[in-house]
Amino acid sequence: MFMPRVLERAFLRPFAISSLLVISLVILSRSLCPCWAVVLVWLLGLPLVNLAFPNSSLAVKLSIAPAVGISILAIVFHLFSLLGIGITVGAVFLVVLTFVLLVISWQELSGLLKTLPRERDDLLKWGVPILVMVMIHWAVYTYPTDNVDNFFHATKIEYMLRYDTTYPKVVPIFNILTYPAGYHSLASFIMLLSGERVIPKVMLELRLWEWVFLAMGLYALSYTWFGKKVANYTLLTMLGVNILHYYLLVYIAPNFLGFYFFAVLLAIFVEVYKRPDKRKYPLLVLTSVGAILVHPYSYQNYVFVAAVYLGLKLLFDGLSTRNLTSFLKQAITFFAVPLFVHAIVDPYFWFPSLVHIKIEYPWASYIGVALSKLSLFHGKGSRDTWWYFELFTKWATVRNDNYLGTIFTFLGGVFLLYKREYRRKGASLVVFSAFVLLLILDRLTVNVSVPFYSTAAIERMFLWLVPVLPVFAGTGLLWFRELVFGLPVREVSKKLFYLSVVGAFFLTPALGTAYDLLSAEANFYVRADNLDDFHWISTHFPNVTILNSCTLDSAQWMPFFEPSSGVKVMFNSRIKRCRIGNITPSIFLERLLNESAVLPGYIAYIDTNAPSLNPLELFQEYKLLKTNGNNWVFDLSSKDTSTNERKAAAALRVCSDLIPGNTERYGRYFVYGFGKKYFGIRRMYLEGLDYAWIKGRKGVIGFAPCREYGGFVIDLYSPQSQSLNVTVNGKLVGEFKLDAGENRLNIPAELQKDRVVFLSMSSEKGPLFVRFIKLLPRS
Repeated sequence: MFMPRVLERAFLRPFAISSLLVISLVILSRSLCPCWAVVLVWLLGLPLVNLAFPNSSLAVKLSIAPAVGISILAIVFHLFSLLGIGITVGAVFLVVLTFVLLVISWQELSGLLKTLPRERDDLLKWGVPILVMVMIHWAVYTYPTDNVDNFFHATKIEYMLRYDTTYPKVVPIFNILTYPAGYHSLASFIMLLSGERVIPKVMLELRLWEWVFLAMGLYALSYTWFGKKVANYTLLTMLGVNILHYYLLVYIAPNFLGFYFFAVLLAIFVEVYKRPDKRKYPLLVLTSVGAILVHPYSYQNYVFVAAVYLGLKLLFDGLSTRNLTSFLKQAITFFAVPLFVHAIVDPYFWFPSLVHIKIEYPWASYIGVALSKLSLFHGKGSRDTWWYFELFTKWATVRNDNYLGTIFTFLGGVFLLYKREYRRKGASLVVFSAFVLLLILDRLTVNVSVPFYSTAAIERMFLWLVPVLPVFAGTGLLWFRELVFGLPVREVSKKLFYLSVVGAFFLTPALGTAYDLLSAEANFYVRADNLDDFHWISTHFPNVTILNSCTLDSAQWMPFFEPSSGVKVMFNSRIKRCRIGNITPSIFLERLLNESAVLPGYIAYIDTNAPSLNPLELFQEYKLLKTNGNNWVFDLSSKDTSTNERKAAAALRVCSDLIPGNTERYGRYFVYGFGKKYFGIRRMYLEGLDYAWIKGRKGVIGFAPCREYGGFVIDLYSPQSQSLNVTVNGKLVGEFKLDAGENRLNIPAELQKDRVVFLSMSSEKGPLFVRFIKLLPRS
């Protein structure tokens, strides 16, 4: 009887529970939500973290585990790709590996459950702020469908899945191959495990997970470097620090995941340095390689901070030969070895010229760019300007009246330098922050290139402080508490004052921060009307080719949302550079109209977010299939325009005397030349300023009134004095001289019932902001 019980306790029970756990996660990811696949990656890393750091708190272990799991995943995908096995087999292998690690380490992991009662309060202080952050972002997040960064990342995921490798033999442009594939490996694993085929859905879920990871990374960093109190306050201040709401963060998915790796690497580094252990160092190397595979900036920034930490130790101990030798050994051990391992795992990153692949769009691809930008950058980007420097400096400090956040951040930096036990670690983060600022100022002035670090645009450099400033702010809030409760006044007065200041820290910027979060999502182009159109087109016109506007345009995302439709979109901005050879959308449309050509198997999908193709140029020549919200769909194989007027009138019918300038609510009437999907526009609407923005020199408004009118009023704002011509259905009805500021134009015109009116405004200089169009009854 004894042996079977031992066998059950030592093997059968762990085997059964681990099997049930892994199988349950697979089933949940396939049937309920692909997000459960991330939990499996989390469990993949937990046994190794528990082995390396048996005495660490449970919250720290849970915080580090995802980075280890993602690192294993990315390395496996790269190695299986190099060996020609494929990432699909790699995904199966990772599931099996997770199960094996759980079984082997079950006794140690089950011991974690015994610590739950003892660590319950710590876990609540760790988990509740993270949950609040996720819920806030869950409430506002939409599909990440800009046409630059996220389109590039979606394309890389698509090609990895299509060719079952991190190294596809066919790529649209060269750097789809060479761009680090850590984030894309995680997304591909989720899709393979869950069976999800819509890439933007997985990217949306990863946006939420990345907030979980960042919060956990900051907790692990601040806990291991400065203690539990600082860690708890750091999580709290994440809800109120301005830099975490900078508009650019919505685009940089791998970079954002890299912030988490930066924080985790520093947490592991200090633990390895304090108490060297043969179980800890491999975990540091593993996670370092994972960080490089996610984004090299996270690794090089970790190297800088850790090198400053080691350098300060060297200065304190003295510059002796022995100490210098020790410093060099540590540098090689901590920094060089991971680079060597990474070169084995991902050789094409280091030697891209060795790759032999087919490039689909050679006019948009340059191998030399990938090579030259690896280490040095001598130019200036379009956003490397003093204007942008002022923008993000104000954003990080005084935006939304968040003066208290700035004060706490400054106090935290001072406190970390002042407090003896924090001084070396605090100085390492302060020096890094100063280095980032100097890099930015260098780019704006003398522009001396610093290898590797100068490759980023100044906005990206600024965002390197994302995982640092919340630590400063949390430390500052903690110090403020200590100062207040050290005052020689009544306890009640201390508490009231402290709670009032903390309440003001969170509440003062709350409305503005909410506006920033909501406004940032306006930079994504695929919305409900687009999803309806994508499905309608894929159902009624499978395998069709789409003519689209390209720039700031939703249409190029259609194949990602309808992967089974066979729909092909002609132009995209990030990969094809809005060209097919030398043919742009406007050139293609001009030739199409000049030749009065009929194109079987082609339709035009015009998303009227400016700059776009003018749908009215097609309206007179090709069959209008439908209009839906901001979008017009034309059949380029048919010149039958007999129903165009009726369809447009039905879509643009207005039974009110007023057409407000809010293009989010009334966008269908603003048919050409209006910028609609933009951060600043939504922020303006949230603040009660309902203006339609004519980005260039021409804007067209279309409507079909329910009754007859004798004219209309245009209320608009002009930033400068300029002339304006107004036409109705091609007929000039007014010439005006606009003053700088508000203008109101009264224009007589015969507007017939249920007949489409196209009101065109052509300005001398542009832009213009239309507040409303008011229809005037007949006298």
